[in-house]
Amino acid sequence: MNKIKIYKNKDIKKDFLKGKVIGIIGYGNQGKAQALNLRDSGLNVIIGLRNGSLRKKDAKSEGFEIHTIDKLVEMSDIVSFLIPDEQIPSLFSNLKLKEGQSILFSHGYVVHFKEIKLPNFVNVLLVAPSGSGKMVREEYIKGSGVPSLIAVEQDFSGSAFDIALCYSKALGSTRVGSFLSTFSEETITDIFGEQAVLTGSIPSIIKESFNVLLESGYTPEIAWLVCYYEVKSIIDSFHQNGFDFLNNAISNLAEYGGATRGKRIIDENVKIKMRNILKEIEDGSFKKEWEKEKKDDYKSLYENRNLVKESEIEKITKEMLGLLKNRKKKNK
Repeated sequence: MNKIKIYKNKDIKKDFLKGKVIGIIGYGNQGKAQALNLRDSGLNVIIGLRNGSLRKKDAKSEGFEIHTIDKLVEMSDIVSFLIPDEQIPSLFSNLKLKEGQSILFSHGYVVHFKEIKLPNFVNVLLVAPSGSGKMVREEYIKGSGVPSLIAVEQDFSGSAFDIALCYSKALGSTRVGSFLSTFSEETITDIFGEQAVLTGSIPSIIKESFNVLLESGYTPEIAWLVCYYEVKSIIDSFHQNGFDFLNNAISNLAEYGGATRGKRIIDENVKIKMRNILKEIEDGSFKKEWEKEKKDDYKSLYENRNLVKESEIEKITKEMLGLLKNRKKKNK
């Protein structure tokens, strides 16, 4: 298996963004962070928002030029789409792109699943930071960065990859490393990672372990501390230094119990379910399911949100976090 190529600041010899206008469509979590990082890297950044956007005041307070989306496309050399995936197709179909422009995405969903028709006279790029907008901004300010995946779907100008690499550098990603990927790989692995680990397994296992303790008669506060609150310290331990460091940072009792019981929880049946989840993403089954959910006005999504709001763990979380914050203030 070939080793993936990683790019750092030293690998970038020429600035392909110098003198270019970068238009950011959207000013939410990721849009704001990327816009600020790009500007702080010395680039000319403008913001495109819909009429009546609630983000306008925030972008204006940061000193950005704000334009209609049509005007932004007219003015920009690079157009970065940083709005939710489901909003891109209807917006994209009405845009008048110019020959030689670069259109850039931070998630490959609409391109991989062909939800938009790409004109053949533009560069189509991907720069996908491996973290939230908050993290992208915070790490940049610290002088570090969040790793990014970079990819080129269409190279009209002959310099599409260099543009993507320089954009990644301006975000701060090449301070730590940018990895060459494809739109397909980024899309599939990103969705799988969310479903199998980040927003699927981790929250679910926390909630269910909490419920098991409650059903067995243990107090909600203690159950919350061991199943919810302590998760951050464990993740922080292995996030920076790896699993071996975690093993050396915890007790022998905790290490042995985790190693032996973890295999009973994450067994072959779980792996089979994960493989099925991956297959559903790859073959488009999940996409069809998501399209149906959108047509149903997000009925299941909102039902789940309400269940979370009314759950015992959410109630105790608000109570405990409020209590701990109050204690912290009193101790200052």
